[in-house]
Amino acid sequence: MKRRIIKVFIFLITILCVVCLYKVYINYKMIKEIIKKPPIVFSIRFKDGDKGTFKYNINTGKAEKISDYVFQDLSYSNDYEKVIGVIWEDKFQGLAELDMKQYTFKPIIDLEELNKCAKDIGLDEIKYDMPGVAGIHMPQFYKDGCTFFWENSGDVICYFNKQNDVWKMKVLYKSEHENYSYHIKEENNKDLLFVESRYEIYNQKIEKINIDKNNLETFGEEELLITPRKNFSDSTGNMDVSNDTTMISYYQEPNIYIYDLETRNRKHINNQYLLWQHIVYIKLSSDAKYIFYAVGDIPFFWSDGYRLNFFIVDVKTGNKIRLDKWKKGDMFYGVDW
Repeated sequence: MKRRIIKVFIFLITILCVVCLYKVYINYKMIKEIIKKPPIVFSIRFKDGDKGTFKYNINTGKAEKISDYVFQDLSYSNDYEKVIGVIWEDKFQGLAELDMKQYTFKPIIDLEELNKCAKDIGLDEIKYDMPGVAGIHMPQFYKDGCTFFWENSGDVICYFNKQNDVWKMKVLYKSEHENYSYHIKEENNKDLLFVESRYEIYNQKIEKINIDKNNLETFGEEELLITPRKNFSDSTGNMDVSNDTTMISYYQEPNIYIYDLETRNRKHINNQYLLWQHIVYIKLSSDAKYIFYAVGDIPFFWSDGYRLNFFIVDVKTGNKIRLDKWKKGDMFYGVDW
């Protein structure tokens, strides 16, 4: 009897070892594939006082500083060669870009010039109060200019570019409710604007708006998803759109889904159970084979901001790896992949 128990125990231990080794092998293969893609970039103010914009090495788990400036709400260009972000510091307020080869900083437009443009089209001016608390959000490269949320309510998306060496700004999209995030995808015959919105206190909708390429006027709305969420208080949104506009990744507690825009079907990818936590960022890889997301541990009385945990999920297999858990007090201002 005793020998039998020992045999069973050895068998179970063997099975457990095989499962663990298989998991390690799968994670190894997944990381080897992921490191070929553009790096994860993020802006942060560490608890120890260091701040700036960093790129994250998935293979080593190390972060390398690429700019002393904090590029808030940063996002990649379509070719992943530049990053755009909001700079909100005493020495500069406005929009700037960061070259991802030489890591050179280049101002695009300052707050004073932006306010002149806003005044011309009847928008309220934005004042600078302190570093970090910006009044412009989610800038994105678009055609020969940029788009962004104006002010903090997220109900106005603006587009600006230079015309005859003069900056011009216009309202690209306006709603009567708060929006969390937006994504503009350029195509040959039309451009698509995806907006994640809140119409009621706990209800969000993801919409698709067709935009004419010539005059950028809104021609109609199509409701894609209704994704009710509770305790969703962060302004970074909870969805992303693939570069080819065929799928949306989003989180609906406790599941991570891919929504196919062609078949109108959704696919369950993996689970992420939350206990006093929020999903703070969710990003598709450049080829839409992987989903990056960050889970934020909500601090007591919001004293230190989110403590983030990085994860990546394989869209095809659902396999998930945890990349890093950052320290309590590290303040993130933007992440893109």
